[in-house]
Amino acid sequence: MPAVSPTPSRQVVPIPSDVHSWIEPWYGAYAILGALASGFAVIAIPVVISRAGGGGGQIGAAIAAQNVGVVFAPLWGGLADRTRAYRAIFFAGFILIGLGFLGFTFLQGWFAWLASAFLIGLGTGASNTVAALFVVEFAPKSQWSSRISWMQTFNAAGSVFGMAFAGVLSARLTTLIAALLVIPALLIGGRGLPVPGGEFHMPRLRHALEDGELFHLLRHSGPNAVTLVANVRRPRRKEFARLAHLATTAFGLFLVAWFLFSLAVSSFSSLYPVLMEKSFGMDVARASMIMSIATGVSIPLYNFAGRLSSRHGPTVSLMIGVGCRVLAFGGLAGLAFLQPGWAMLPVVVLVVIFQGVWPLLSVASNDLAADLAQIGEGTAMGLFNAVAALASACGAVVGGQIADHFGYPTVCAFAALGALASLVCALALRASPSTSAAASRQTAQRQADAHRAGIRASEGPRSR
Repeated sequence: MPAVSPTPSRQVVPIPSDVHSWIEPWYGAYAILGALASGFAVIAIPVVISRAGGGGGQIGAAIAAQNVGVVFAPLWGGLADRTRAYRAIFFAGFILIGLGFLGFTFLQGWFAWLASAFLIGLGTGASNTVAALFVVEFAPKSQWSSRISWMQTFNAAGSVFGMAFAGVLSARLTTLIAALLVIPALLIGGRGLPVPGGEFHMPRLRHALEDGELFHLLRHSGPNAVTLVANVRRPRRKEFARLAHLATTAFGLFLVAWFLFSLAVSSFSSLYPVLMEKSFGMDVARASMIMSIATGVSIPLYNFAGRLSSRHGPTVSLMIGVGCRVLAFGGLAGLAFLQPGWAMLPVVVLVVIFQGVWPLLSVASNDLAADLAQIGEGTAMGLFNAVAALASACGAVVGGQIADHFGYPTVCAFAALGALASLVCALALRASPSTSAAASRQTAQRQADAHRAGIRASEGPRSR
């Protein structure tokens, strides 16, 4: 494609007009990544450990190790920036995931489980981070949201398939198949990956995300958006000098609410297939299928969640989402302790509610993280992700220990109390003057964005 001037910023980039133009062949590999990290791992890891005689504490420790592995994602991003070895890191992530699943297939023991789970998390962080760079450094800014949305659609579809399939076979056969899926991922991933230094490489990342782009990219990216683009723009050192006052701000209160919420959710979700079996007598295949269907049904709700957040404010969306999960956890706890003969149907309904409200929570949390902080969006999103990762790791460990000492039904009660505490913080957040001011700024910004979008649409495609 010819350029109109020697500088990359002046290169003419055609804007695709049909859906197929947003999709690349290697998105299939990203779908497999979703199946592995958000499907097979979620179901198979707890079941493998449980079938081998491990308790809730060991399951929680393994899930925590997986979360710790994901936390190393910024290091992969830094390595990619320095070496531009995007392809090598992308493929290395899949290889690490495959090794982790092989560990669960052939090895036993607490240390082997921790190491294998850590490798899965480490590989997930590597492939996810570079997948984001394949978009923001090799496509024009006008295409970022659409391309990442389609990537996340592929990823979510993969996770739905992974959760459904993981419960059909025996646990170790499932992990073996998961490891073998890395092979087609590598083959598919090699098709159409951008070439660093080539004609379409535009390494303008640190400058391109300065003017509010990160917030809009996150908000319109679909499921697990934070996981994909959290490390696209790393904060500057000088921004951390302003962190001391956060504890007294609305943003600090939001982080406390999200920590409590993530802690509660992780205590439940890290044990999900084993908890459903121990508490309700539900076999792994049925439990994984219910979660898979609920995840698939929730995907189209992201558009509704965005409209609700825009109309009534992200705090309201957050309160609704957290409130629904309080209801789900509380209901599951009551049914687990009482064990009525008619429990199966309400259990299914409560699990669907638990998973189905995630779009509200995802959109609202990203909105609030970007709007409430006055320390730069990069730093805000970094803190947001760090809090979620820390809470998820702690929640997995705490949930496992509660299951071992007090029983699996108590885990649901603990999750309900944690989510309720988060809801109280969300109520206080709604009453905060800073939240109201942020909502006003957000409304004004969206009106300005809509106006600029209308101008761009009337002018047609322009050169970069």
